[in-house]
Amino acid sequence: MKKLFFFVALSGITLASCTKEENKGAQQETTTQDAQESNVQDTKTLKSSTGETVKVTYFAEGGMVAVKLEKEGQPEQKLTAKTVNAQGNPIFSNEEMMWEMNSSGTGGKLTDKEGNSTAFSDE
Repeated sequence: MKKLFFFVALSGITLASCTKEENKGAQQETTTQDAQESNVQDTKTLKSSTGETVKVTYFAEGGMVAVKLEKEGQPEQKLTAKTVNAQGNPIFSNEEMMWEMNSSGTGGKLTDKEGNSTAFSDE
C-alpha cells in the first residue's frame, strides 16, 4: 500500500511539473512572437523632387532589419539589409531594386536594376 501511495504521489508531482513547463514554454513563445510583431514601424510616405511617391515600412525579420517598399503603380517589394554605406546606414536590396536609407532616417535613395536612382524624403 505504501508503494502504491508513493507511486501515485510521484506520478502526480511529475505530471504537475511537466504541465507547468509546457505552459511556460507556450507563454514564452507567444511573448517572443508579440515582440517581433511590435517591431514593425509605421509606414512613411516619401516624395521625390519629381513628385513620385514611395511607401516605406521598416520591420524586423528574424534578427535582421528589412523594408517593404511600395512605389506608386508598382507591386510592393520586400528588401533585406545586405550591407551598409559609408555613413553606416543600412542598404536594403532584392533582385529588382536597392534602398539606401539617408543619415537622418527621413528618406533615402531608391535605385532600380538599370541603375537609375531617385532620392525620396518626407519633406
